[in-house]
Amino acid sequence: MRKKIINCLLLIIVFCFTFFLQYSSKESSGKAVGKDEIDITDRIPVLTFHRLVPDDVKKDVYPNNQWVGSVDVFSDMMKYLYVNGYKTISTEDFYYWYIGDREYDSKTVLITFDDGFYEDYYLALPILKKYNFKATSFVVGSRIKPITRLYDKYKTSFLGLDVIEKVREEYPNFEFQSHSYNMHYYTKNNKHRIKSMSYEQIENDVISNNKFGFTTMAYPYGDYNKDIEKILEKHDYLVAFKFGGSDYATRDDDRYAIPRIKINGNATVNTLIKWLEY
Repeated sequence: MRKKIINCLLLIIVFCFTFFLQYSSKESSGKAVGKDEIDITDRIPVLTFHRLVPDDVKKDVYPNNQWVGSVDVFSDMMKYLYVNGYKTISTEDFYYWYIGDREYDSKTVLITFDDGFYEDYYLALPILKKYNFKATSFVVGSRIKPITRLYDKYKTSFLGLDVIEKVREEYPNFEFQSHSYNMHYYTKNNKHRIKSMSYEQIENDVISNNKFGFTTMAYPYGDYNKDIEKILEKHDYLVAFKFGGSDYATRDDDRYAIPRIKINGNATVNTLIKWLEY
């Protein structure tokens, strides 16, 4: 009788160990796992920030500017995400989720910054590193100079190639991607640059950014057309993001027109919570 009990216990131990190995293998591979195994999500909020400045500069210089936010508020937002168990992903992670090769739980966000302001490096990066968060800075290729200007909280400037290369090596969780090479401006008739560009001009713009190794793109002003979608697919871009509105990203979205959520320069932590609970 004692021998039978021992044999039964051994069988139970072997079964539990085998199940553990199978589950661990699925989790570590980044592949899709069953819906009954984790709280998987079918939508991901893509949060979009622009320029960040110290709180005193925000209050004194940009009190009503929707495109300039307080880095102190941003810090509080990141702390909220961390304390409440949110995970952050890269644009490549997002792509593999989009095509169904990975699954993430409902507390997953993609953090993005537009325009490539040098505050991404001087102010945002230390906060992201504190929580080991991933994020993406969409930069305008024509603005990338060899050397990044020394920080001055009252001056506007952009990321240089020196910083981009340094961060890629030292903290790859913070990635740099395309915000076009030179499409981020209005023409004389007050239209977005892409509105007056031919197919060839758009393709030349995309090709001009090849030297930076970009694999995803966020459209300037969120404006796009079928030409640029075809061009990005031709040049093996994984995904592209539009801007505006309030939609979460889903697998049903156009691969080259993924929606993002604008975090207004006057947003608070409660504003972020509202978007996360949307």
